[in-house]
Amino acid sequence: MKKELSHRSHELKALGWNQEDLSRYEDLWEYSQRWGLINLEREDRQFLKKTEKLLPKIQNKKISIKKNIEEKSYYLWLKFFLDEINIFNSSNLPKNKYAVWTLLIEEEIKLLKELQPVMGLPDTLKAKNLFEKRKELINKAFNEFEAKKNNKVFNFDEVLNNSEKDVGKNWKSITEKDPEANKTFPIIESANIEKLRFAIKEDLSLYMRDNYPSLKKDL
Repeated sequence: MKKELSHRSHELKALGWNQEDLSRYEDLWEYSQRWGLINLEREDRQFLKKTEKLLPKIQNKKISIKKNIEEKSYYLWLKFFLDEINIFNSSNLPKNKYAVWTLLIEEEIKLLKELQPVMGLPDTLKAKNLFEKRKELINKAFNEFEAKKNNKVFNFDEVLNNSEKDVGKNWKSITEKDPEANKTFPIIESANIEKLRFAIKEDLSLYMRDNYPSLKKDL
């Protein structure tokens, strides 16, 4: 596929494409420009090739403006929940206690900045399954780091649904695939924070490196 300097979703929109197909095209285009068309799944390659045939040949090249990780929707989604949890924590946690969920999201955000995955469609599809890793880490917090249940619970679903902030239209609760997580809010002593941070970073880093296509070493 010929390298281009920017995607052309505005032209596809003029052809009547819906937003779902436009978003898929933008994510796959960005991934192919960085890692090559050959590294996409066969179905995704066919989708891009079909798209290329619909578009007229480029007459004038345009300057590409790539989003950094802090501008990606997935990053902003995590940051939204982290901010809301911190607001909740300020008035609902006992003294010298720390929320496990705060650690989970803080460490994932740090890893996104450190590893710089593309976080287009191929990566975000894998990121959706992080709920299993988060669940394992929460259980580890209870079993190995003396986590306790907080008296008050943070409801991820309600926070997203009732938010007056400018949230993404396609965003869903971080506990969408694990609704039981809304029934408890684990907290730990300040003395165990750094040990749990290390465990979280180790597990999340391994998952991201092993599963996010843009981070795989053999690409």
